[in-house]
Amino acid sequence: MEIAEALRADAAKLLAEGRAGLVIGYQARGSPRRPPAFISDPARVGALVYDNLCKQNLAVYLRKPEVRLKGPVALVATPAVMRSLMVLAAESQLTEATVLAVGKDLYHGVLDLAGAAALLKEKYADLAPEPELLEALAKLNALSPEARARFWTGQFAKCTRCYACRAACPGCYCQRCIVEKNVPQWVSAVAAQHGNYAWHIIRAFHQAGRCTLCGACEAACPQGIPLMLLNLALSEEVAKRFGEKPGYDPAAKPVIGSWKPDDDQGFIR
Repeated sequence: MEIAEALRADAAKLLAEGRAGLVIGYQARGSPRRPPAFISDPARVGALVYDNLCKQNLAVYLRKPEVRLKGPVALVATPAVMRSLMVLAAESQLTEATVLAVGKDLYHGVLDLAGAAALLKEKYADLAPEPELLEALAKLNALSPEARARFWTGQFAKCTRCYACRAACPGCYCQRCIVEKNVPQWVSAVAAQHGNYAWHIIRAFHQAGRCTLCGACEAACPQGIPLMLLNLALSEEVAKRFGEKPGYDPAAKPVIGSWKPDDDQGFIR
């Protein structure tokens, strides 16, 4: 049975048995990418699809009040999305989840949060970024600090401050973002050099130790800014300095906001 057929069968069963009030998956409609499908009727599960065009991180919808009212919710989730669920659980944003777990070219069935965590540790502990992304970061890191600064200045100059990256990220769940605060106004709201640079650096640092490298932010960016380069750079730094890889333990303490006696204190001068 192909992945989409298995997904449809399990989604219909979850809805019919009342184990889920809503299934969030992907559908094929009007775009090269697969938009989300919100299905509450077992008769409509035939709209669900799954292929390599399914890029959006559907965990982002779990923080929506209107979605929570439909709960319990079942979510189609790749390993990166499952890792996002672990991060949300660790940050007390999620207490339970029903997961229609999809791996590379295979379907793992219906799991709860604990089952998803066990699957990640057993099958996807060595989940790594695409080789092309690693190669691009290596080339960027080989540049001088001044050259890297020029690179990012040029990339951020393209930003229109639409915040599609923020909207696509499950980790951006603040009710009011720092860029929307104007008393005092810490970050300029104008799509110009200073404000753009500040916004992207703040966003990246807020995701440090939390980003699961799902790629949803970069996929959502209409200007093609290589946000995954920035995310990966900080993820590698977190792994090197703290030995942490987020999204595998729903009870983990966040890297930023927690402290260990043996943490490197070499930054203190």
